[in-house]
Amino acid sequence: MFLTLAISLISVIAFAQNSHIKFMGIELNGTISEFQTKIQAKGAMVSPDSKSYPNGTRVYNGTFSGEKATIIVWYNERTKQVYRAKAIIKRYGKDMIEQVMSTMEGKLDLKYGTDCKESELVKDDYLHEFKQSGYTLENGTIGLFVTSGGFTDQVQFSLHIDYHDKENYAKNTAEEMDDL
Repeated sequence: MFLTLAISLISVIAFAQNSHIKFMGIELNGTISEFQTKIQAKGAMVSPDSKSYPNGTRVYNGTFSGEKATIIVWYNERTKQVYRAKAIIKRYGKDMIEQVMSTMEGKLDLKYGTDCKESELVKDDYLHEFKQSGYTLENGTIGLFVTSGGFTDQVQFSLHIDYHDKENYAKNTAEEMDDL
């Protein structure tokens, strides 16, 4: 009995250490083709804008947590390994984006808890002040922040929900360092 319990515990620990952060319920792991198949099954479509983004980036139009969003996925150009994904939700008006920010932060707090969260107030290039939050998990990080398009409170604002897989992000960085 003790041996069975010990083996089970080791298996759970090994599984937890090997798991990848999930974006829209999809692990940030595997190739961009594999990831694309999974995200398209959730209704996202490759954006025509994708061609104007740098190599190693693919852009989709879809829905993230009930909100219309632009979804950006980063992958290593050589290995095609996915390591980062971001949803961007846009609204006109500072009050509107703050409402969406509050809702998304509440959802992230429910899912991941607040022990792994750090927040601070920051000002963007147009002097708009917003709360910015980051969640540090065992298998990656999630950033939550707002950007704006001008000085008034009625311009377009963008909420970014940015996921980095710890293991694959490190692999990508190591491979990029080989170029230096």
